[in-house]
Amino acid sequence: MGIILAALSGAFMAVQGAMNATLGRTMGLLWMLASVYVIGSLVAIAIALPFSSQPLQLGRSWPYLYLSAPAGIGITLLVAAAVPKLGMVRTTTFIVVAQVLTAAAIDVFGLLGLRAQPFSLWRLVGVAALGLGAYLLLRDWPRP
Repeated sequence: MGIILAALSGAFMAVQGAMNATLGRTMGLLWMLASVYVIGSLVAIAIALPFSSQPLQLGRSWPYLYLSAPAGIGITLLVAAAVPKLGMVRTTTFIVVAQVLTAAAIDVFGLLGLRAQPFSLWRLVGVAALGLGAYLLLRDWPRP
């Protein structure tokens, strides 16, 4: 089930990036950012109120973890700005490579409240294969 959820998340990210880039072009990046976060916040509250099994508990986690909110704003803004310049495949390739490298560091060192995970030789081979795949996707190949 986790694999399906992760795959759906990846698909939603690509669709969201394209939609936000188009909105940014038509209404300006900052207004796109404000409108999608206002709408997203209202939808999240509308889902949480009837379906959450626990009350809102702000302050129960380390305060720095709430920086995920402005990080999300940065992600949305940067993706919407990059897509028109690079296209979806190139933008997504750079995002995935950066995510995997960052995730590897988070896993190895057990950062941000997560338990440390071992990083094996096979994972290193996987990162190298990802790098090769990224190179193949990003390289400007001659056209026949």
